[in-house]
Amino acid sequence: MVFEYKGIDRSGKKLKGIVQADSIKEALDKLKEQGILVTDIVEKSEKRVSVRTSAGPVSPGRNVAKKRTVFQVKLKDIVLFARQLETMISAGLRLVDAIMTLSEQEVFSKKFRNILREVAADMKGGMSFSDALERQGVFDSIFINMVRAGEEGGVLDVTMKKIANYYEGMNRLREQVKSSMAYPMFILGFAVAVVIVISVFILPKLISVFGTTPQGGVLGMLMKLNYIFTKKWYILLPIVVVIGVGLKFFLDTVYGAYLKEFIGGLIPPIRKLRLKMANERFTRTLGVLIGSGVPMVNALDMAAKASNNPRFMAIISKVIEEVKAGSNLKDSLKRTGIFPQIVYEMVGTGEQTGKLDVVMEKVADFYEEEILADTKKLVSLIEPMMIAFVGLFIAFIAFTMYSTIFQMQSQFGR
Repeated sequence: MVFEYKGIDRSGKKLKGIVQADSIKEALDKLKEQGILVTDIVEKSEKRVSVRTSAGPVSPGRNVAKKRTVFQVKLKDIVLFARQLETMISAGLRLVDAIMTLSEQEVFSKKFRNILREVAADMKGGMSFSDALERQGVFDSIFINMVRAGEEGGVLDVTMKKIANYYEGMNRLREQVKSSMAYPMFILGFAVAVVIVISVFILPKLISVFGTTPQGGVLGMLMKLNYIFTKKWYILLPIVVVIGVGLKFFLDTVYGAYLKEFIGGLIPPIRKLRLKMANERFTRTLGVLIGSGVPMVNALDMAAKASNNPRFMAIISKVIEEVKAGSNLKDSLKRTGIFPQIVYEMVGTGEQTGKLDVVMEKVADFYEEEILADTKKLVSLIEPMMIAFVGLFIAFIAFTMYSTIFQMQSQFGR
């Protein structure tokens, strides 16, 4: 097989040429040994010429019709699936048989097992593993392109191990951040519960003694809440559910991402933390994709999308254009100013030594430690603030109640 490539040598010179290899993975390895950083590579053929998309090298002959589904694969299912599949392939089991075996394992959710059965059926019909996964429409482009690169290079077992490590690290970081925020969220929920208990159970009994209901002030507002909770709950409940579901769907859209970015940008500690999280996802994804044999331009595009940060995606799109024009990755990233100087130097070292994937994963590890440290600092600030807020709020409610009760008692005495 003959491949046409575009790349950059160690001196930063733009190159273009052809290389013979049995697979795209072998071609990339050959060019890497020559000190060439590949920015784009396609197969050269008289009958079929590969074209590039954001999802990776795809030929015009490949027309994978995706199914429409709202089901999303859980991270724990992907990690376990990749781990077990890697073990089975290494043991010499046929890929289709391994997938069929995994589709019977009850450790996976029922929906995921059905997905695996459909993948195996498509493969028996002649589809490749990556195309069968893509057809389901539930796996992200990172997962699919890593599998495709592993298939083409004949190292699917190694690739599945990388996939498991990648998603396992992502899930671990997410769970650590969630667990750090659990206590502050509990305090917030407690504050809401206190307001509901006071409004529904305590306040009406106290007010009923005097036979009159305050119309203004804080007590008046709480009595109105009591009326809504006790008399109009059948209207309030569906409204709350609709708002909650609608807000969840909205936040998953592009506009929702911009809104979260705007709100997060208003608070400096949160803005700093979100930027570091975007940097961590970008660098880790880029390192894994390059190490799996995905061309640089496609890897940059997918890594930018994995950051889930609209501003970050816009910046990286400019980096992609500069890399296509022949600029090296270090200089292109440096002009954006989104990383500290040490990161640019590490990227430059990775480009010169041909170990950019290793370097990017080390950068991601650095950012992961920074994220965990910043999260702990943020939580240490939020916890006392929320406790103080709840205490002051309850004290304010108590003061308002007693002062109103004393006023009403004095009027009652007259």
